[in-house]
Amino acid sequence: MEKEAQANRGDVISKNIQRHLRVEPVKKSAHLLFNLLEFTFFNNSENGSARPFGNSRLLAFLIIAPYVVFCEVMFFRRKRLFVKLKNHVAGTLVVHEESNALYVKSLAVAPGFRRLGVATFILTYVERSAKIIGKKSIELSVLKSNFPAQRLYRRFGFAQKEQKRRSFVLTKRV
Repeated sequence: MEKEAQANRGDVISKNIQRHLRVEPVKKSAHLLFNLLEFTFFNNSENGSARPFGNSRLLAFLIIAPYVVFCEVMFFRRKRLFVKLKNHVAGTLVVHEESNALYVKSLAVAPGFRRLGVATFILTYVERSAKIIGKKSIELSVLKSNFPAQRLYRRFGFAQKEQKRRSFVLTKRV
């Protein structure tokens, strides 16, 4: 009974937050000012034995990631979006169009906004956008070790398209 009440409260909070979220394109100057390190990534965080950044290679990647994203957006026509709640960046998203699919290159939710429906909001936004521009599917990659994201994507209707060394490529028809 108590668990059910907590779940219902969580749903109400999630829906209230989703009503106030907005998606906006990132201005060119903001690509380098945005600090991806604020989006702390953890290895095995759901089991309470979190190790910040997973390993040193991931830490190095996170340090250069804003510059990589800047180059992708500037030179490879990928679109970067912020999901904001008031003036706070709750999430970030990088997408690009393929022939029949909208590919989610990157999706991240700030730690303070996790488990509040921000990722669901982002995925719903991506699905609507794909339909509007006439794409047949959405594709994304998820690390094999990122179990919370895998559960979310499967719950959202994504299925495995292929398996790579460290990740799965998932797809969803729209």
